[in-house]
Amino acid sequence: MTVARTSGTIAGLNIGHIPQFGGTIYYIDGTNGSDSNSGLEPTSAFATIGKGLTEASSGDALNIRQGTYTETGLDVGSGGTKDGIELWIEIGVIIAPASGVALTISGDFCKVWSPGGSLRVDPTAATGVLVSGNFNYLHDVRVRANSSGTLGYDVTGTGCVLDNCRCADPTVAAFKIQGSKTKLSDCCTGGNTTSIGFWITNSCTKFRARVSGSQGHQTAGWQVDSGVEDAVIFSCYSGGGDGRVIDNGTRTLWAMFDGTSAREAHEHVWPRSDGEGTTTGPVNVTNEAQDETGNQDDRYYWGEPTMVVTPTDIAQLWDWLGYNIAGNTISTVLQGAFYRVGYASLAARNAGNAWDEGATVLTVDDASPFLVDDLVLIRTPGYKPNGEVQKITNIAGNVITVARETVASGRTGLRWDHTTNDGGNEEMYLIRRPSDWGFHATDFNYSADTARAFSEIHFSEHRELQSNDGLIVRMMNVSDDGSDNFDLSILYREA
Repeated sequence: MTVARTSGTIAGLNIGHIPQFGGTIYYIDGTNGSDSNSGLEPTSAFATIGKGLTEASSGDALNIRQGTYTETGLDVGSGGTKDGIELWIEIGVIIAPASGVALTISGDFCKVWSPGGSLRVDPTAATGVLVSGNFNYLHDVRVRANSSGTLGYDVTGTGCVLDNCRCADPTVAAFKIQGSKTKLSDCCTGGNTTSIGFWITNSCTKFRARVSGSQGHQTAGWQVDSGVEDAVIFSCYSGGGDGRVIDNGTRTLWAMFDGTSAREAHEHVWPRSDGEGTTTGPVNVTNEAQDETGNQDDRYYWGEPTMVVTPTDIAQLWDWLGYNIAGNTISTVLQGAFYRVGYASLAARNAGNAWDEGATVLTVDDASPFLVDDLVLIRTPGYKPNGEVQKITNIAGNVITVARETVASGRTGLRWDHTTNDGGNEEMYLIRRPSDWGFHATDFNYSADTARAFSEIHFSEHRELQSNDGLIVRMMNVSDDGSDNFDLSILYREA
């Protein structure tokens, strides 16, 4: 590819408007070139891509002629010291080093332009293309991993675009996307054995893919790992030989996706007996509020929380579909609320005050998951596995101040002696933040005309919970001051 750099006239026509490239163009010819040449004209081309990358400065371009280039350590950007470098690939260019990453793009705003897929990259037991710089653009690149190369493309930089890129037969994954705001368009891959087609991982955010597809990757055509947020996969597909889609991310949108579903249409009950003698049954929920000093069952006040799903019980992404409820108290209006127990927000006690009844100042090992006005669950697995709910009123470093939601009883601070009875196992989890849709409460009302009256409730839309997340429920009495209760289990589906 040659870009005009002159202006003038032809047959009286002014051609000064022809676009001109602003940087220096270096020419690479692996057959006829020599690294002792100037590299500034096709007839005085360099012989190696490496020489061109060494001579190029930010904003320059390399025009690479047909041929097989076996150089190792090719780095567009020279370790991130040069930006805006472009590779213009003529038809028939192959990069095939004997070892190591075949092609690294470490600079920012670099471009690999390969019309018609004319650049072929053949890695040997390594990655084909590593994109570690930011806002880079790859067009029409083909990686032939040939059951030897580990990764086709490994994108760790931010905001990169891969258009019409392909990969065949990697041993690990065709496209490993780790950088946030990566966009794939019209990309495809074919694999085998235990490989992954499109692997979105390392907590990247806002990944985008459109009209891209996988086939033959037995582990998964598409895999979205836990920690990935807000990915959009539009009009993509998973073809024959692909393993089931794996989606452990948060708020992944599979718009017009065609292939093996990320969810099976089945339901489970939790808690449940296993049919082999385990006597686990529904949890019992009451409106009694308790602490070390006594019980209350006052009207319009929340009772003790009850753990329905304990954190780590479901060690994968799961969908909450609804619940079953059976009344033990008749002719009473009860109000309940479910709360997600966010496992990713888990904080442990870290010295400071004992987490005992009446304490309001609690030191944790990491306060970053929490904000003022959050509701948190504080529990000790060996003493108070159901925990207690407190409201955060202040955060200073890793010191969190809490208060009871209500002081109707005249009591303040924690309700239970967690440290005294199970020291070293104190836990704090985020359960409610109104500004975050992932931590809102799910409210419901219930009343029974007869004892053991049973209802099954299915939500109009499922609620997605993350791996190891828990779920608690609590209840208040809204029609009298008596002690009331119901039994409850949930309906869920594993990813």
